[in-house]
Amino acid sequence: MKAKLQNIINDSDFKEILTKGFSFLVFRLGGTIAGYLFTMFITLKFGANIYGLVALGFSIFLISSVVGKMGLDINILQFFSDDDNDKQSGIFYKSIIKSFALSSLIALGIYYFRNELVLHVFEEPKPQLLPYLPWVLAAIPFWSANNICNGYLRAKKKTKAFAFFNNPGRFVFALLAILILYFFTEDPLITVQAHFFGVLISALLSFLVVSFQIKSLQLKSTVNSWRFLKSALPMMLSSSILILLGWMDTIVMGIYVTDSEIGVYNVALKVATLTSFSLEAINSILAPKIAQNYWKGDEKNYKKLIAFSTKLNFFISSGVVLVIIFASQFLLGMFGDEFVAGTTILFIFCFGQIVNSFSGSVAVILQMIGKQKVFQNFVLTALIINVVATFILTPIYGGIGSAIATVSSISFWSIGCSIYLKRKMGIVSYFNPFQKFSKGNNKT
Repeated sequence: MKAKLQNIINDSDFKEILTKGFSFLVFRLGGTIAGYLFTMFITLKFGANIYGLVALGFSIFLISSVVGKMGLDINILQFFSDDDNDKQSGIFYKSIIKSFALSSLIALGIYYFRNELVLHVFEEPKPQLLPYLPWVLAAIPFWSANNICNGYLRAKKKTKAFAFFNNPGRFVFALLAILILYFFTEDPLITVQAHFFGVLISALLSFLVVSFQIKSLQLKSTVNSWRFLKSALPMMLSSSILILLGWMDTIVMGIYVTDSEIGVYNVALKVATLTSFSLEAINSILAPKIAQNYWKGDEKNYKKLIAFSTKLNFFISSGVVLVIIFASQFLLGMFGDEFVAGTTILFIFCFGQIVNSFSGSVAVILQMIGKQKVFQNFVLTALIINVVATFILTPIYGGIGSAIATVSSISFWSIGCSIYLKRKMGIVSYFNPFQKFSKGNNKT
């Protein structure tokens, strides 16, 4: 055991994953606490009913944003992971412009058809959602731009900045905004107004950080920006499908159940995501390292990194799941007594997180080694499974049915991708307690 720990300490890559991953985790945890406080403020001041409307608004926001960024954030990550491309900074600014323009058109299109959306899509019309939509939609182009900035920061290993702007930043600023707004008015509309200001500030600051890193504002590049966009589209489809997988349950529940039930469901989901912190932290460091080593042909090193990262994530995630299970009623009760009803839903999501941690960083691995179309096919099939199962189970079992459908579909693609990586690429992404990752080892 002592020798293994010494190997980890002496290996620069392992050490970087641990140290920078821990930094990411600290920032992510701080941002998550802000996000939970933001959610708790809404649930305690306005109740599950209003939070259900906010959750529906967030589902529209996130799905539209991922389409608007067109996969450019992942392409930027791959492209700028190679230091030889640093002089092509124009491609970053062109990507921002294209993404912002398309996201704005998407937001305007949704706003134009807003009445059809709230009155005819849901089985029980939700005209109460109408006042929230303008603020939700206005945040879409800024969030798409923020994500592209994050792709660059991740590529250049600016872990702390990426960790903050990736998601926590918007909730830190949103929490501050809602506290200020509540001082002047108790109108529930401040929930989405505060979120808009959080996204806006996060986007502007992340853009300034990247611009400072690049040190030159120019649009010229030898890389054709339209070809660059075309190569990013498969990643957009995969990202869009993943977001749909994550929010399809909320959308379908909006059709069949009350706003209050949606609120309870989404709080249970939010608590369950505590288990994903370690995977996010590890992936933030792992992604550019895999891209660098794979395209340089250093098979031994990237396989070693994957093996180490998978074991580390599995043990951390398993520990967090146990804590959540034993403290489930306390954690849900923090948002209000009515949210304890989501205990069973929380347990189902925890099971899904265990499956994810067992499978490893399959999404990052496939995207970084140029197999994004393979990943896309897996998640597309999973989305079909999710849609069918959600529409069948939600009307019968409500939130529990939606949770089962979501976990089943996500488990399908995570396990399926790990099997593909093993059989087709010779890469063991899943947790194997007998797999060695010591320095110099080349076994898989």
